[in-house]
Amino acid sequence: MAAACAGDRDATAFRGVALTSPLAKPSFTLTDVNGRPWEFAAETRDKVALLFFGYTHCPDVCPLHMANIAAVLKRMSATDRGRVVTVFVTTDPERDTPERLREWLGNFDPSFVGLTGTRAELESVQALLKVPAATREYAGADSSAYYVGHAAQVFAFARDGYAYTIYPFGIRQDDWANDLPRLVRDATGTEIRRALAAQAKAEALAVQRGDASPMTMGGLMVTQAVVAEPASQDEAAAYLTIHNDTPQEDTLVAIAADLAVRGEVHETMGEGEMRHMMAMPSLVLPPRAETKLVPGERHIMLLQLRRALKAGDSVTLYLSLSRAGPVEVRAPVVPYADLEKALGLVKTP
Repeated sequence: MAAACAGDRDATAFRGVALTSPLAKPSFTLTDVNGRPWEFAAETRDKVALLFFGYTHCPDVCPLHMANIAAVLKRMSATDRGRVVTVFVTTDPERDTPERLREWLGNFDPSFVGLTGTRAELESVQALLKVPAATREYAGADSSAYYVGHAAQVFAFARDGYAYTIYPFGIRQDDWANDLPRLVRDATGTEIRRALAAQAKAEALAVQRGDASPMTMGGLMVTQAVVAEPASQDEAAAYLTIHNDTPQEDTLVAIAADLAVRGEVHETMGEGEMRHMMAMPSLVLPPRAETKLVPGERHIMLLQLRRALKAGDSVTLYLSLSRAGPVEVRAPVVPYADLEKALGLVKTP
């Protein structure tokens, strides 16, 4: 889904991560802190709607997002503040009562909207946004002591009813200060689309020059993403390195690609001279470490290619991470003879 680098500090660029295609604002109804039905699309019409899934017992991701948004809103004019609606959908309905949501959100900004519902209703809304359903992670034998694994990005729906950018964990307060007023000023989305198109063009030129920035998301960074030019046009292998610079473990739970029907993570296993590939249902990314997907070990298989791939092409890989959320990476297609050099496995002569 995401195409831009969250670490970009170009003053003229959007700091959020650009979506490959604009995302239409979903229509769903949940229950607000007053016990009343609250319809997302209707209540946020002609406003910038910041949508986030989280929980009030969260130790880091949720309070940081809410605090940064609140701080930037306080610096905006009353008129501009009135054009922004921040919506917090709980992923922990058992503990996040309406009273708890009201009190917790009020610590940041009383205007923030807290929504809850049944677990089935909440999972349905998460599915609308194509984010992984929240999961519980128990800290011990006590069934009431648990963390909730949830998507870590804020969806920013512009006033025209489309999201063009998302804001992952790791986005900074000055990034919000750069983007939020621009989202508010553009009632039709015209300037947003124009600016993001210019950024995409600049990124494409950077890729051609070989000086593109690494893709970052929520404290994770993806580097050295390449696809080996396939000998067969049925499938191809992709390789990359994921740097998890956060203090918490993350998990790669799914992968897809624009030019393949299906994507899977595989591991080459065996003893002696015998080797075989085995699909991995997920890939754990240890904290403060890098995970390499390289030839002969773990790698990505792109199955049922939609068209023939040749050196010089580019494939967009969509990684779904349990904590950091969706990450999009552009991977150039390189000949097998150049693969080790592209992956930094051999020194460039």
